[in-house]
Amino acid sequence: MWIFTKHGFISIVQHNSIADHFQVKSREPGPLKKLWPGHEIEVIDWADYRYRITVHKDEVYPVILRVVEDILYTSFKNECEMDEDYHYVLTRIWGLMYNYQNLMERS
Repeated sequence: MWIFTKHGFISIVQHNSIADHFQVKSREPGPLKKLWPGHEIEVIDWADYRYRITVHKDEVYPVILRVVEDILYTSFKNECEMDEDYHYVLTRIWGLMYNYQNLMERS
């Protein structure tokens, strides 16, 4: 699952060898440090998601719930304007998804 938070982008997947754990991945370490402080971040130079943590599933659910509970903004992109690079990426993704919406409406 891809999740775009105001702290950055993360991908959460089932850990490939530990049944009750997720692997939470990111393109940069900031979101992992912010959302799961104290967890050791694994850095894999050759991987598409270079930064990863292994987290028990019971530790992931409340963090994601808190991220949702903390939504007080009416525009996600505007909430992320302080980080110019992340905001730029979000506007590109917004445009791609807008184009996808238009494509789906035409088909």
